[in-house]
Amino acid sequence: MKKNNSTTTGNRFFAAPACPVDRLGMTKRKALGTTKGFTMVEIIVVLFIISVGIVGVLSLIVQNISSQSYDKNNLVASQLAQEGIELIRKVRDSNWAADPVSSFDQNLVFDPSNPTEDGSEYYMDYLDSAPNLYVLSPAGAVLRQDSNGFYVNGDRAGTSTIFSRRITIAKLSPVSLQVDSSITWTDHNHNYSYNLETLLYDWK
Repeated sequence: MKKNNSTTTGNRFFAAPACPVDRLGMTKRKALGTTKGFTMVEIIVVLFIISVGIVGVLSLIVQNISSQSYDKNNLVASQLAQEGIELIRKVRDSNWAADPVSSFDQNLVFDPSNPTEDGSEYYMDYLDSAPNLYVLSPAGAVLRQDSNGFYVNGDRAGTSTIFSRRITIAKLSPVSLQVDSSITWTDHNHNYSYNLETLLYDWK
C-alpha cells in the first residue's frame, strides 16, 4: 500500500515540501566536490610575476639614487671648475693692479722662453697668489676641504674629497691666454669629468 505524502486541510491537499536543510546540504557538498585548487604551475607563475615586479622597482630605486648622486657631484664640479677660472682671472687682474704694472700674464706663464711649459697643467686654490706647476707635485691637484668647508689643494690640511682639479694655461698670442679648468672624480666605480674653458685678454 502506497503512502500518501500529501496532507489534508479541509478539502485542500498540499504536497509535503522537501527538507530545505537537505537541499542546502546537497548543494554545499556538490560545490565542495567540484572546486579545484591552484596547481603548482600556477603558483610558480604567480611568484615569477611578483619577482619580476619587485626587481623592476628595486632597479628604479637604485637608478634614482645613482642619478641623484651624479647630479649633486656634477653641480659641485661645475662650481669648482668655475672657481679655477676665477682664480686665474684674479692673478691677471692683480698684475694690472700692481705698482708698477706687471705683464698681464705674470706668474701665469712660468717660463715664456720654454715652449714645453706652454699649455702645461697647474693647480691652485684661494690661498695661492699664483698657480703651481702640476708636474712638480701631482698630489696637489687632489682637492681637500679645510675646517671652514672651502676646497683647498691636496698638499694642505683638510678632509679628502673625490674631486681633483687641473688648470691648463696656454698663451695664444701676446695679448691672450686660453684657460681650461678640468674637474675629475670617481663615483660608484665610474669616472667623470667636467671642463670649463675661457679666454683671458690683456684688455682692461
